[in-house]
Amino acid sequence: MDLGQLETFLVVAQEKSFSRAAERLFRTQPAVSLALKKLEEELGETLLDRTTKGGVLTDAGTTLLPLAQRMFDLRQEIFDTFGALKGLQQGRLNVGANESVSEFLLPRILLAYQQACPAIKIQAYRQTSERIPAEVLDRRLDVGFVSYDALHPELVSQVIHRDRMVLVVPPGHRFARRKNLRIADLAEDRFVAHNAPTPTRTAIIELFARCETPLRLTMELASIATILEFVALGAGLAILPRMTVAAAVREGRLVEVPVHELQLEKLIRIVTRREAAQSPATRAFLGLIRSIDFSQPLPGPGRKRP
Repeated sequence: MDLGQLETFLVVAQEKSFSRAAERLFRTQPAVSLALKKLEEELGETLLDRTTKGGVLTDAGTTLLPLAQRMFDLRQEIFDTFGALKGLQQGRLNVGANESVSEFLLPRILLAYQQACPAIKIQAYRQTSERIPAEVLDRRLDVGFVSYDALHPELVSQVIHRDRMVLVVPPGHRFARRKNLRIADLAEDRFVAHNAPTPTRTAIIELFARCETPLRLTMELASIATILEFVALGAGLAILPRMTVAAAVREGRLVEVPVHELQLEKLIRIVTRREAAQSPATRAFLGLIRSIDFSQPLPGPGRKRP
């Protein structure tokens, strides 16, 4: 049985005429009769009583009619659904990001995406960078943001932003007006740091060791937002990605101080599966990411992308 035979049956039943059905289907009347006969042979039942003018549905034909109609309704629903997906009239996007991206970069990206694709349902998850690549591979995430290259043959990792690690101090600190600090100048200061073991944390510890300067980590906290608050309160200094301190510096709660030897980059990468069959929602998101200049402020509430 094929859909062509079922369509022929439906049209004959609707038109109650082989000739009108043939005109509607742009086929000859013998072709319509042959298609209907093959369907009857396959089902083992007579569907139309051909002794009457135009044909009348038999009991078997009456049984088949709503079933055939349901099949064609379902086919149309499939076409409508995938047309909507392609047109971004519906769909879902699952995004995962580490803490710094989740709190200080992703909200503005998702706002811009929501403005561009308002019908797409967005689900965002905060996860560790180590876990995100596996979530993308397992299709629980469509897109992941991490700070390292996953180096997996089934993943594509692309750098979208190059951030820098910077020193921040409270406004009243003795270094707040300095423009040329060196690591050695920080030997007596206390530091507030994140308690997660990351390559960046290791690089900072190694930098202080190379400069033969003790790094006095006197407080380790679970979130960057908490670190910012503690530094602003005078609990210590911190070395953090610039994107995480930019707002606090603009507001005057913290001061960024240049350090000569502190030349550590913080790369932000976007990770996706290495496949051609990405959803339209994912393709639209990646297109948005590629269009963003991350060196410029992203749209905030009430501001739309040009």
